[in-house]
Amino acid sequence: MEDKPHEVIVVDSNSTDDTKKLRDRFPIRYISINERNRQHARNIGVSEAEGDMVAFLDDDVVVHRDWLRYISEPYSNNKVGGVGGRVIPYGKSDKFYVKTSRSEVGKVFNSGFVVGNFDIPLNNPREVDSFIGCNMSFRRDVLQEVGGFDENYLGTSYRDDTDICMCIKRLGYKLIYNPKALVWHKFKGKQVGTEWLYWYVRNQTYFYFKNFFIQTKITFPYFLRYTFLPPRDYVLKSNVQIKVEPLSVVNILKGLRDGYKAWRRFVTTKITLKTSRERE
Repeated sequence: MEDKPHEVIVVDSNSTDDTKKLRDRFPIRYISINERNRQHARNIGVSEAEGDMVAFLDDDVVVHRDWLRYISEPYSNNKVGGVGGRVIPYGKSDKFYVKTSRSEVGKVFNSGFVVGNFDIPLNNPREVDSFIGCNMSFRRDVLQEVGGFDENYLGTSYRDDTDICMCIKRLGYKLIYNPKALVWHKFKGKQVGTEWLYWYVRNQTYFYFKNFFIQTKITFPYFLRYTFLPPRDYVLKSNVQIKVEPLSVVNILKGLRDGYKAWRRFVTTKITLKTSRERE
């Protein structure tokens, strides 16, 4: 007998395809919003969810028949705040993975560099620093405790998944990668240009300053090194081909500036809110 989810919520973030037709074909809760912001959509989903655990999937993944059981299992430990699973290309055997020079899974360094390796078929669950956004879950009350997903991650939303994981770990909860919670991803790789580079640098910069800079300023040179010159096998594994265009350098520098400015606004907002609460 296959496990069934308590509820399935689809938050349509102003899509231009036929997403709304899903409500006529499947027993789902369909919510439509005007904002094209993935984090806002996730936060809406969390606020509407009724279950104790909330799982997030991309619209182009196919889950293993036992996925729900394995993504739920580690929650028997009250210290576990989130569980993520394995992701491999659609059509590949469950033995498939791309070997790299690093064996870590979901490892976040204080330079802001992240090693994913979420395709590695480990034998047992492992505690990690981060999950991949297309196959992750969290306790709903923990998500609410950290204030939900940070909606300052814009554009491609790059690093929003790692950020929420960092927030939850700071509360003292464990994050568990369970390789048996498997999904197949229909992502076939893509060639990206100037706009993608801008959002990559902008969001990576915001992530680094928000999570690491204040505590470890000496890592800034390493942040620059790994942001602009990541390991070659890391790039190959992502299956993203970067097309360098005349405006690429300009947009990269703009991304650095805007990511830093977004962090400064974030800090200012936190200070303002803290001051207001102290005066109440």
